[in-house]
Formats: sequence, C-alpha cells, structure tokens
Amino acid sequence: VDARHKAGHDAGDWCSLGGKLTKLSVFVALLALVVLGAPAFAQNAQAPSEPRGKLTIGYVEIEGDPRYEPVMAERLVLKAREHPFDGARIGLDDAKILARVLKIDFDLERITVKSAAEVAPAVQQAEARNIRFFLIDAPTEAFKPLADAMRGRDVLLFNITAPDDTLRRDLCAREFVHVLPSRSMTADGLVQYLVSRKWTNFLVLQGPKPGDALAAKAFEASAQKFGARIVANKPFKPGTDPRERELNNPALLSAISRDYDVAFVADEDFDFVRQVPFHLVKPRPVVGSIDLEPLAWHWTWDHNGAPQVNARFAKLARRNMEGGDWAAWMAVKMVVQAALRTKSADFKTQRDFILSAGAAFDRIQATVAPLYSMHWTCTARWASIRPPSSSFSPTASMYRAARSCSAWPKNAAFVLGSGLERTSRTTFAGCLTAPRVGPSTW
Repeated sequence: VDARHKAGHDAGDWCSLGGKLTKLSVFVALLALVVLGAPAFAQNAQAPSEPRGKLTIGYVEIEGDPRYEPVMAERLVLKAREHPFDGARIGLDDAKILARVLKIDFDLERITVKSAAEVAPAVQQAEARNIRFFLIDAPTEAFKPLADAMRGRDVLLFNITAPDDTLRRDLCAREFVHVLPSRSMTADGLVQYLVSRKWTNFLVLQGPKPGDALAAKAFEASAQKFGARIVANKPFKPGTDPRERELNNPALLSAISRDYDVAFVADEDFDFVRQVPFHLVKPRPVVGSIDLEPLAWHWTWDHNGAPQVNARFAKLARRNMEGGDWAAWMAVKMVVQAALRTKSADFKTQRDFILSAGAAFDRIQATVAPLYSMHWTCTARWASIRPPSSSFSPTASMYRAARSCSAWPKNAAFVLGSGLERTSRTTFAGCLTAPRVGPSTW
C-alpha cells in the first residue's frame, strides 16, 4: 500500500510538473510572438494615414436685408420671411454620409455683411482663405460689383435668392450658377397652367414697386409666348384713400369693357393683393402674388421624396421649406455631387463638372425637377439649372410646368425662361428629357 501510494504520489508530481512545463512553453511562445511582432506592429502604427481633404462652402448674406422683413397686418404676421441658411444646413447634413467615402470634410461658413456693397469684398477675403464655392443670398444690385470683382477668379458663385432675368441675360459671367428660377421661368410655368385650362385672356393689376413691374413684364412675355392675351394692364396704388379709389378699389380696377378669364396681380408687398379675391366685378380666379402662385418649392409638394426633405427641414428649422431654402439645399448638393462624381478635391475639376454641358444632378431626393442642365449665352459662359416651375395654392400643389408635351414646340431648345435663354444650348426635363437621364418622374 505504501509502495502504491508512493508511486501514485510520484505520478501526480510528474503530471503537475508536466502541466507547469506546458503552461511555461505556451507563455514563452506568446512572449516570443509579442517580441518578434512588436517591430512590425510599431511600423504599421507609425504608417501615416491618408490625409482627409476639407471643402468649405461660404454662405454670404446681408444683415437686415429688407427682403426678409415679415409682412405685417396690424400686429399679425402674414408672412414670415427667413434667410435660407437652413436649406444649406440640410444639404450639409446630407453630405456627412458621403464624407466618409470621399475622405472630404464638408463645412459651411456663414459670412454676414452690412450692405450689398460689402458682398464683393467679403467674397474676396474668403477666397484668400481658400474658399472657392459661395452661396450668394443678396439682392440684384449686389451682383454686378461681385461679377466685376471675381471675373476670371477660381470661384463658383451660386445665386440662390435673386430671381431677376437681367442677371441671367445681361450678367455674362462664367463664375455664376443661378439656382433659383428666374421670373420668366416661374411666369412660364404659371401661364402654361392657365392656358391648359383654356384661360387665355388676362387682366393684369400692377403695383408701384420695381419688383411688381418686373413680375408683370415677365407675365406679359409668357402670355405672348403661349398664345394668350393681356386684355388690360391696370396700375394700382395700395391704401384706403377715398380720393384714389379708382387706384385702390379692386372692383373699380376690374370694371373694364372687355372680358377676361383670370386676374394676375403683381404685389410684392402683399398689401393690396389681399383685397382682390372675391372683390372683382366678375367672378374670376386670382393668380400671381396670392392664391395660385408660381414657386420653386412649396411644402405641399409630395412627390419625388419631397415629404422626407420637408420633414427633415421642418425638424431642423421649425418652419416650412420655401424656394430659397430649396435653392440653397440644391446648391450644396451640386457641390457635393461634383466631388462624388469626379472623386477629386480639386476645385477646377469640380467646377468643370458642374459647368459641363448637360451636367445632371441627383433627381431622386426630392428635387422638383428630374434634370438640371447647364447652358451658355452671350460671349461669356454662365450656367443656370433648369427646374420646371410649379404652381401652388396656399394649401396644395396644383401644377408642374411642361406637364403636357403639346404645350411645347418641337424645338428642344425651347425652355422655361426669357427669349434669349431659349437660344442657348440646353436640355430640358419632362417631355424633352434626354435619353441619358433615364426614366422620367413626370
């Protein structure tokens, strides 16, 4: 028994010793692996990662811009006008998803100046800090000095809030991309709808402001283009002075001998036009500055993914998305997609893509227009995207321009906008969609 017990004890000692040796060998092997692999690991850790690029977009605005003063009636706010900076923020949020793939950090710098005369110097100072893309939120008078100051420079300036046709017709600068539809484009969209309803005789009521004259001029040009007729153009004067009732009374203004189908009112102050509906001598629809308005964007648009964009914008800005917001969002989107398509952080490469003939941008994510096209005019080259204008009532979307192909001549150069624009190279969405665009959403 003692012998067996001793033998078992010795065997246990050998087993214990063998286990210890096994653990020791494993420890030695792991230690050798760590020691031998440390230089390679350190070498990999010290290898420099690929540097990330940075693309900053400047947003230029004017402090106290009168275009954004709220429209008041007594103490009630009828229209609250806001800078479209929140639209650019939505575009930047969309870009964060692509920033990881492109290895480019997108940023937005808000530049606020005191007056329109300070816009050009502010852009020049920002260009010195290597900012190349700018969203210009400024009135028309700021663009001529800006074009003179930046002509031939490596910048691209996106007009997101100025609708005047003169900027697209007379301001021939390669550095500009006009994102917001012009007055002629929105007027074309409105007249298309009216003509499609067989309403071809128009009464025009024109306000005293310069913007009212421009809107009336664009509407008259569109009426002539689509075969409609202006039966009378009557100037009005806002107010309640009984001595001027022939100028401020809608019933007296509309009491003309010739019949008309629609009354178009140009009133950018939104003062007189509020009294026009239901106050005409004849029961006729009112369009223009009230009721049926031609706009670049409206919160009631519910196609092409628009509800998703409207919801994201409302969550961020606590208000509904408007035309300027859409233009700012689209401008940022154009820059981001240029970086994505070219796979380059070089400004000239991105600019050449944006300004290339027939360059198309993403039409899936809630853009009203399924195609945006570049075109040129004058001796210099400039660009303007081509969104079909839409007409909206206060609570519903009514019509999108160029819906009926029969409304368009067979010439594919015929597009929304002024006559001079129609002579330029362009491709238009809808019934004239180019084959490369793919299925249309019309």
